[in-house]
Amino acid sequence: MSEPDHSFDPPSIQESLAMLERYLPPEDILPVTSVLRELSERPDDDALLARLAEAVDSRGILQGAVLTYAPVIAGLLSDDPFADDA
Repeated sequence: MSEPDHSFDPPSIQESLAMLERYLPPEDILPVTSVLRELSERPDDDALLARLAEAVDSRGILQGAVLTYAPVIAGLLSDDPFADDA
């Protein structure tokens, strides 16, 4: 089974951070923004992807807003549907 290819695009992460901080209450998204900042510094740390998923899941009703303003998160957390699982 191959690992999913999570495209890492630092400018997209920075843009997502700016959008999240502009449109959502900082105290409500702190776990998400903290992990995104860490990912921008350590893009190869797979443990951060698990923490990002947990941070987004724990946002409750704000999940939709987080994914709207930071669509890069969906790309980071998604699996490649065309990966060779053999």
